Amino acid sequence: MITFIHTADLHLDSPFKGIKQLEPQLFEAIYQSTFDSFRELVTQAIAAAVDFFLISGDIYDEENQSVKAQAFLRDELGRLDRAGIPVYLSHGNHDFLGREALKLQLPENVTVFEKEVATEILTTKTGERVAITGFSYASRWVEERMIVEYPNRNHTVDYHIGMLHGYLEGLNASEGVYAPFSLGELNAKNYDYWALGHIHKRQELQSAPPVVYCGNTQGRNPNETEAKGAYLVTLRKGMAPALAFLPTAPIVWEKETLSLLGCKNLNDVSARIEERMEHYCSRHGASVLLSLLFTDIQELHPDVVKKIEDEEILDGVRQWLDRPFVYLYQTKIAVDTEKELFSFDQVMKESFSKSWAEISADDVFYQQLDSFFQHPLVRTTFPDLKKDRRFKEEVLAAAKTMLVQAVAFEEDDSEDTED
Repeated sequence: MITFIHTADLHLDSPFKGIKQLEPQLFEAIYQSTFDSFRELVTQAIAAAVDFFLISGDIYDEENQSVKAQAFLRDELGRLDRAGIPVYLSHGNHDFLGREALKLQLPENVTVFEKEVATEILTTKTGERVAITGFSYASRWVEERMIVEYPNRNHTVDYHIGMLHGYLEGLNASEGVYAPFSLGELNAKNYDYWALGHIHKRQELQSAPPVVYCGNTQGRNPNETEAKGAYLVTLRKGMAPALAFLPTAPIVWEKETLSLLGCKNLNDVSARIEERMEHYCSRHGASVLLSLLFTDIQELHPDVVKKIEDEEILDGVRQWLDRPFVYLYQTKIAVDTEKELFSFDQVMKESFSKSWAEISADDVFYQQLDSFFQHPLVRTTFPDLKKDRRFKEEVLAAAKTMLVQAVAFEEDDSEDTED
């Protein structure tokens, strides 16, 4: 039997995205969250006395790692060293290899995979022999099928584990398509476990053998709302693998749809908001960054609706700033997407549907925005933007929202017009 930790996508020193304003009291807690989540994971690994510890890429958020982040990682891995726990790590597309002169030395228990696929052999304290295969990114863009370089199972060991920071073909995810692979290619290697990184959404792609994205340890934007952490994995000969999820995130993102039915004025809305914030405050555990989407606003005074649309209502919210905190960072009004577009003109409706399908296609969408992506500021500041599926989804969603609002307004006008 062997036990180990599978983690990835720590993104140490990462900024949070999606918050326009922030109370000064919360800045430090939010900044420290990626560090705190990994510290908690190391503590749990030591308590569980695992045989080894795997980090499948993107330890840092950027190639140019801060000295603080490096020193933190060194010290935390040093805790594992003192506990007699070996560490195997690979670098991903965010923290690819390079700039060696600017790196702090890691403890002796740490094995870092280089750019070529390699296999390390570990003998545990109980005498189990484990082969661990992986590689690190040599540059930000590794689009080759690195999986073809992985060797078939080593039959001289008890367990063979693959570490791969990459993209499962056909997966609907916002992260870029790096080091693509298929489940068939993984299964052909006949390994006992695949410790994947790169995709921030936690998911078990296959149970036998386990092919697992552990997700990231701390959500960094409003789209990363699920519980964040890592896996404690137990493998036994002749028995089903056991995966225990270990939550580590000190801060979670929450999105909730809130009905304002019965609310007529600003005070009614404020009371409804405070009721929901008290609900989150009463829960024990992580701090919460909250977004509320309002529905059923038909009874609201138009001036109150305007306050919500301008997000001015946030200035009057009593934020819960104690630890753990509850912070409302966004309020929005739901668009009536159920209103049928061009219900008054079937030809226009069909034309719109056809045009929308065309503009949503990758080749047309990116061609239309080519000059935007080629702008020097965009190209240098956001080099991966074109590969970010979330960017495309958000642009299309915003465009459709504007169209729905505009068409709904015109339809309402047409209904009020006398013949």
